[in-house]
Amino acid sequence: MSNSLSASTEGLAIVDKARQRRGWTKTSTARWWQDAHTSRATLRRFWQGDRIQRDIFIAICQAVGISNWEAIANSSNLNFEPIPEKNIPDLDWNEAPDVESFYGRDRQLEQLEQWIITNRCKLIAIVGIAGIGKTALALALADRIQSKFDRSIWRSLQSSPSPISLLDSILNAIAPTVVGDVQQGIAQLLHHLQQRPYLLILDGLEAVLSKKEYAAEYHQLLDKLSRDRHQSCILITSCEQPKSIGIDTKTVRCLNLQGLPKPDAVELLRSRGFTGKELGLSALIQLYRGNPLAIKLVTPLIQSVFGGNIAAFLNQNTLVISERLQTILKQQCEQLSDLEREILYWLAIWQEPVSFCRLQTHFLISVDPAAVLAAIANLDRRSLLEKWFNAEESSFTLQPLVMKIVTDELVERAALEIDRAVQSNDIRHFKILRTHWLVRPGTDDIAGDRILNQLRERLWRVHGATLPESLRQILLLLGDRSPLAIGYIGCNIMALLL
Repeated sequence: MSNSLSASTEGLAIVDKARQRRGWTKTSTARWWQDAHTSRATLRRFWQGDRIQRDIFIAICQAVGISNWEAIANSSNLNFEPIPEKNIPDLDWNEAPDVESFYGRDRQLEQLEQWIITNRCKLIAIVGIAGIGKTALALALADRIQSKFDRSIWRSLQSSPSPISLLDSILNAIAPTVVGDVQQGIAQLLHHLQQRPYLLILDGLEAVLSKKEYAAEYHQLLDKLSRDRHQSCILITSCEQPKSIGIDTKTVRCLNLQGLPKPDAVELLRSRGFTGKELGLSALIQLYRGNPLAIKLVTPLIQSVFGGNIAAFLNQNTLVISERLQTILKQQCEQLSDLEREILYWLAIWQEPVSFCRLQTHFLISVDPAAVLAAIANLDRRSLLEKWFNAEESSFTLQPLVMKIVTDELVERAALEIDRAVQSNDIRHFKILRTHWLVRPGTDDIAGDRILNQLRERLWRVHGATLPESLRQILLLLGDRSPLAIGYIGCNIMALLL
């Protein structure tokens, strides 16, 4: 029997179904090639239908639960002589991460493949909130379409490389190159993209767009890549849609990635040790809006603290966010303008969809409606909002993960303002408590009570039994101030005293 084998077309289809059941990508799940005691390059050759060593071929099949490897092999090459393993020279994926699991996204993969292969799009952005699965989707897509390009290059932008460093890295992956400056580097890159079809993946674009010293040159690079003629495709993942690529055109597209549908999220939970029939499972998926990373990171807590009882976890009426996700979301919020942050705080206070007109009526100082609309558009572009539409008007609220981050920040900043005002007897320290009423106007809403209770608990830990007297002292400071200077301070202090 031959010491080398290749998979048949029918066999590859069987293996494809087996790896999907495990939530594995074709070549980016490290566990697969590690379990088979081989390399990513060999796994790629397996998928390309190349002949590989017989024992490795069998191990690859067994790693996904296929014991009948003969059904996978191409019978026509059983008598061929063995050939040595070889590296695949047309892939530069050293910076591509390994993906533990990947579920669903069939519709998105088909859409992206159509844009790239059929419509010949030059630039595509996969956009969505942190943890939603942008990188995993890009990896799964690259698995499917890499054979359509002469070369595939993956570059991670999480370390915030300068534009010249990124261009130097990409160009030297194509051919030995000396890059003088950004303008020259862009011209050289476009020359190569025009000569041969390349697939260039830029993962985590938001990391470099947040750097003021880099943003302009990166926007210039994206603008050139999206406008100039070439036969390649640039695939971007980002938490925010870059302004420089504009709206969808025939050759430039943006996919706004949402959470996993329930069936796929259930499969993800099964891979984490759940049966898929637990009480509260649907509510957990909805609470995290099908965010794969958020679900993966909260499940160990549910298993270790609540013994796998999802309902008991949900009864705590809280949203647990991992430190990793918190860091990413906080960094996003730090990039916001004062008006965008003010809108976030109002949406956190209301805790439900708010219309544009209703939102406008509660600003302490009248704001140009055009500026408010632009701020809302920017928040949406950064994947921070959820939108609700009906026949009469549209409404906005925050993504649940963002709601948790913003609410905690709102409470912390409000507590610091009170602490400073108490220490200095000066109301000039009030910012948020002056411009925002922590109880939804005209209601006794439980959401507003939740924020007030959280703030009250934070203050009691610092001031103890002296808190009521400290708050009354603040009220005395408001006596001779103008209504504009007081704003919502008095309302908030009175609510805390109740």
